[in-house]
Amino acid sequence: MNRAVYFLIFISFLQQVKLFAQRDEDKVLLTGVVLTGDPLHGVPSTNIIISNKNKGTASDDNGYFSFYAEKNDTIVFSAVGLKKGEYIVPMEFNEDHYSIVQILTNDTIWLQETIIFPWRSYEDFGEQLLTMKPPINDEKRAQMNLDNAQLYERYTSIYMDGSSNFKYFNQLNVNEISYAGQAPPFQIINPFAWAEFINSIKNGAYKK
Repeated sequence: MNRAVYFLIFISFLQQVKLFAQRDEDKVLLTGVVLTGDPLHGVPSTNIIISNKNKGTASDDNGYFSFYAEKNDTIVFSAVGLKKGEYIVPMEFNEDHYSIVQILTNDTIWLQETIIFPWRSYEDFGEQLLTMKPPINDEKRAQMNLDNAQLYERYTSIYMDGSSNFKYFNQLNVNEISYAGQAPPFQIINPFAWAEFINSIKNGAYKK
């Protein structure tokens, strides 16, 4: 009885050793790089998962990776904005180290059309439509630009150009020479001086 039990234990131990030996033989150190684009460049932080197994790794900043897998394992590569890639570790490979280059292509995502309106509801749209003022056409805009009041306002608010400043400066020199050795005229009753003073107030010269 005891011999039979010992024999069964010994057989079970041999099977476990054989199983572990087979598993060690099936393990492969899988290394490589994940690339994409034109020209090709490494894909950082690519998720590298062994299908149907809760283990895997991720590529580094240059797209390189290294981890242990087993023969006939299906490796899934996934990254944001790229299509998933798969690689199956070959069964007939006899070495314990294997290197691959996995290329991922761009994944185009078609989004549903979204229309954004500047109104919160249909009621707001109806209210805005009823109170909306029509746009000004070219003819109406031209009539507004030729309005006498606007023309006068532009005329009184436009500063002197270079030619006007030169004439004004020469006139000051002529006046200074003309009234040399005598008192200049009193400008309080000069209508042109009053007009210049009023224009200066309108232009905001005295606000400074």
